[in-house]
Amino acid sequence: MDPASAAHRDELLAAWIRSSRGPLAGGGPRRAGLWGARRRRGGIAVVTDSSCSLPSELLEAARVPVVSVPIPVMIGEQIYTETAGKARGSAGAGTPGDQTELDRDLALAVAQGITVRTSRPSPGRLAQAFTALQEQGCDGIVAIHLSSKLSGTVDAARLAAGEVDIPVRVVDSLQTGAALGHAVLDAAAAAGRGAGLEGVAETAEHSARGGTSFFVVPSLEQLRRGGRINALASLLGGLLWVKPLLGLQDGEVQLVERPRTMPRAMERLMARVEESAAGMERPRLVVHAFGNASPAVELADQVAGLSSRPVPVVDLPPSLAAHLGLGALAVCLTPEPG
Repeated sequence: MDPASAAHRDELLAAWIRSSRGPLAGGGPRRAGLWGARRRRGGIAVVTDSSCSLPSELLEAARVPVVSVPIPVMIGEQIYTETAGKARGSAGAGTPGDQTELDRDLALAVAQGITVRTSRPSPGRLAQAFTALQEQGCDGIVAIHLSSKLSGTVDAARLAAGEVDIPVRVVDSLQTGAALGHAVLDAAAAAGRGAGLEGVAETAEHSARGGTSFFVVPSLEQLRRGGRINALASLLGGLLWVKPLLGLQDGEVQLVERPRTMPRAMERLMARVEESAAGMERPRLVVHAFGNASPAVELADQVAGLSSRPVPVVDLPPSLAAHLGLGALAVCLTPEPG
């Protein structure tokens, strides 16, 4: 990626973080160096998983605790821990330790055809997060997770909820990526305004129901290996020579169109995004990518006029990149709340 494109990508991401931070912190300007608002004592905390693709700057900006539980990623026999990311590269880039190693090793593994798998966070890991929030004095927890049709994380959260003495409301978003992330941000903003357990959960559910995602992958191989395209199994033979446009519908990966070339797939992706944005009240758009930053920046510029906020390019978190493969591009759309 050339320096000019890299700088532009950083600008887009920083602008998106600034625009998204306002509602979390109560909307007012803050002094330089203070990323987050003053945390409220008590109230409702929000828990999610790292497939939400939210950078740590946004998790830390909320007036209530927002915790992202990592999704394990297995490359061969080695297990890595996915974490929330810093602003430089979104979900994972620029972070120390396991995450930097995971970002590097995942791209190599996918390119070489090495088996990559993901697993739900264990109920014990989620229970640890819930217990810590209870000990901080939170009155309740809303746990918002990726689609139950893609992962067992929702079931694990429900099991973990029985390990704490405060109420835990588990929301199956039927989403992932930035569509899940926006539901988390909207719920955290509602909690920061003093909404109760059911109010925060309803905000998350409403946001998630309004979201949609489209994506283009150069190959279905990674999705096939990960078992994430069961609904397309009968069509696989007919898709070998196309560049399918896929979507997340009712929580599952579905075939939307079957263009034969990548340029045509990108045209149809843009058309579907325009159509969906036209049907939303003040849509918020996010572009996801894995291993193809320059085309992603171009796509973000193309869809910028459709979005109510700056459109960032956010790296697919490893838990999603492992299934979509190198060269994947996605656009997530979610209406503004209220």
